[in-house]
Amino acid sequence: MNAKVRMGAVAAVVIAALAGCGSQVHGGAAGHSTPVHPACPEGSAYPPGTAAEVDYIDSFTHDSVSYEYFPNVHITASQTGSVLTRIRCSMSTYPATSTVPSHMPNDTATALPAGTPVYLVKGFAPGCRLAAYVDGKPRTYVAMNNAEHGPVPRACAQVAAQ
Repeated sequence: MNAKVRMGAVAAVVIAALAGCGSQVHGGAAGHSTPVHPACPEGSAYPPGTAAEVDYIDSFTHDSVSYEYFPNVHITASQTGSVLTRIRCSMSTYPATSTVPSHMPNDTATALPAGTPVYLVKGFAPGCRLAAYVDGKPRTYVAMNNAEHGPVPRACAQVAAQ
């Protein structure tokens, strides 16, 4: 993927984050359930006349690190480790909103549903690669660093630890 396409994809994620995110947790008294979105912060209202078009890339954040799915980086089920965290906020299922979060909160995903377990990857530090299952198959998510021409995979995400 060239730098312009990747930069556009990252811009789309930022725009998506600005559109809001969340997962519904039901609670309430006497058996009544009221949807709330505790995992996703509320931000300021969109400025008048502002609009955006969202084109998601499959990504999430954890521990202030952005992870992206790379289809050419394969993983098997035997390479997944223990559960590290769960996705708390999913922009793919969040209802339309008129608020703008100030940042992409930890454990927020663009495509993975809320509640999805995120696994360690054997041979890699958590700040390098993580994994999640989609349609019963494991996917590798590579940690990204921001660079002058857009995000690039962290060096540690490219080679397994010895």
